[in-house]
Amino acid sequence: MAHAPARAGLALLALLASTQAQILADTVGYTSRDRQMYGPAVRYIASDTSGGIHAVWKDGLGLIRYNFRPRRGNWRWPNGVEVSSDAHNLGSMDVDVSNGRAIISADHVVRNASVAVYFRDSGHGSGVFREDTIGSGYRHCLVGATNHGWTKFAAVMNDTFFYCTVLGGYPVGKVGPFPAVNLAVSKLIGRYGYIWAATDDPGRGALFLKQTPNNGANWYATVALSDSVPSLLSRSMLGACATYDSIKIHLVADLYDGQDPHRSQIWHYCPYDTPAWHLIHEYICPESVQLGDFALAAARPSIGMDRRPHELHTVMDRRRHEFYTVWEQFDPANIDPSTGLARADIWAARSLDQGLTWGEPVRLTVPDNTSKRFPFLAEVVDDTLHVLYFADKVAGFWEQGQGAQTTNAVVYMRVAADFLPTAVQERPDPGLARELAEVRPSVARRGFEVRPGSGVRVLRVRVADQSGRVVAEPAVSRSPLSWGKSARPGVYFLRIATDHGDQTIRVTKIR
Repeated sequence: MAHAPARAGLALLALLASTQAQILADTVGYTSRDRQMYGPAVRYIASDTSGGIHAVWKDGLGLIRYNFRPRRGNWRWPNGVEVSSDAHNLGSMDVDVSNGRAIISADHVVRNASVAVYFRDSGHGSGVFREDTIGSGYRHCLVGATNHGWTKFAAVMNDTFFYCTVLGGYPVGKVGPFPAVNLAVSKLIGRYGYIWAATDDPGRGALFLKQTPNNGANWYATVALSDSVPSLLSRSMLGACATYDSIKIHLVADLYDGQDPHRSQIWHYCPYDTPAWHLIHEYICPESVQLGDFALAAARPSIGMDRRPHELHTVMDRRRHEFYTVWEQFDPANIDPSTGLARADIWAARSLDQGLTWGEPVRLTVPDNTSKRFPFLAEVVDDTLHVLYFADKVAGFWEQGQGAQTTNAVVYMRVAADFLPTAVQERPDPGLARELAEVRPSVARRGFEVRPGSGVRVLRVRVADQSGRVVAEPAVSRSPLSWGKSARPGVYFLRIATDHGDQTIRVTKIR
C-alpha cells in the first residue's frame, strides 16, 4: 500500500496534469508595443464558423500584425504578417461570417488629418489585405460585421462618438479626450450596440449604451447605465465590452467609485433581466501597490458566449446560454523590481444561466516575471475559450517612461470551458449540503445552518443577493451562520466552498 505522502504527491501530479490539459498556450507572435489599449477590451481575436482563429495586435508605434490558425493546424506565420507597411493605429477586428475573412479597422494621419480606414483580407486567412477609406476626421475606429458580412463602424471625432459608414456618420454621444468606447454587433440581425464612458467633466465616469435595431436606420434612446448599477462602485474609467444573443445585448463592465482604482467590481448587464445587473467579481488591491496608468485593480473584461453548430442552419446557434468573461487583475505579491509596478495575471469566470449567476473566478495564468495584460476573449466559445494576451517583460508602459522597451510574446491561450467552476450545479450533490427551501428565523435562530455530509469540511460560505452582491461572509466555525445585517427578506444564494468541491444553494429568507 502506498504511504499517505506518496498518495498526496500522486494526487497533486494528477491535478497539475489535468490543469495543463485544460489550459494550453501558444506564442503567435511578438510585439515591442506595451500599451495595446487605452480603453476597454475590444476584439483582437475571433473564432469563426469557417474553421479558424484570427488574431491581430499592435507592434512598435505604427505596425499592425495579423495571424491565422486553421482549426486543424498551426499558426501560419511565426510572427504574423504586416497588415500594412504604413503606420496605422489599430482599432479592432471582426470576421465576415459569410466567407470567414478578417476585417480590421484602423486610422492614420494623412496631411495632418486623421483618416479612418479598414482592411479586408483577400481570402480566408490569407493575410493579404486591401485598404479602403471610411472617412476623414475620425480616430479610434472600431469595426463590426453582421450576419451577411455588412460592416458598420464606430469612431471618435472632436471628442464625440460616431456611428460610421462609408456614406457618412451619426453622432451617438459625447465621450471626451480619452477613447473609452466600444462596439458590439449581432451576428443574426442588423443590431449594433455603441458603448462609451464620459472621460471629462461634467459627468466623468458615467457609462452609456445606445443601440440601433436595423443597421442605423432607427435608434433606441440612450441608456445611462451608471444610474442603475446597484453598487456604490458605478463609475467607469475604461468603458465596457459586450456581445449579442440574437437581439439581447450582454455587457461586462469594470466599475469603481470614480476615485480609488484599487477597488473595482466586474458586473454583467442585460436590460431584459430583472434585476439587470449581476455581480461577477469584486477585488481590492492594497493602496500601497502601484498599478500603473489607465488601470483598475481588476479591469478590461471581455465577454463570450457558448455557440454550437445547429443541424438546420448555416449560422451558429447559441443554445447553451453559457457566458464567460476574462479580465486582467493585478497581484500585490508580484512586483516588478525595475518599475515598482504590480504585475497582472489573467482571470476568468463562467455562468450557466445567461449571466444571472457566476461561478468563482479562476486565475488562468501563473505569476512569474512577466505581466500578463490586455486579455481579449473571442465572442465564440465552442467548449473552449480562445484568449489573446500579452506577456510584458517589464511591468508598465515604456511609451510613458515606465521601464525599458522590450520585445514581448503575444500569447494565444485555449481554456476548456468546463475547467471554470459554475455557480449553480445542474445536479446538486446532497452530500455537500442540505438544500433549505425556506429558512425561518425561529428555526434557524436568526441565521441558517449548513449541514455537510460525512467527511466533508466546509471551508467558506458567502451569502449573495439576486444581483450577485455578497451581503455576508459568516464564520463557518459558528452555528447558526448569520444572514448579515443588510439581508432583508427575499431570495439569496449560499455559495458554499468545501474540501470536496463547491456548491451554490438557493434559499429564501422570509422575514
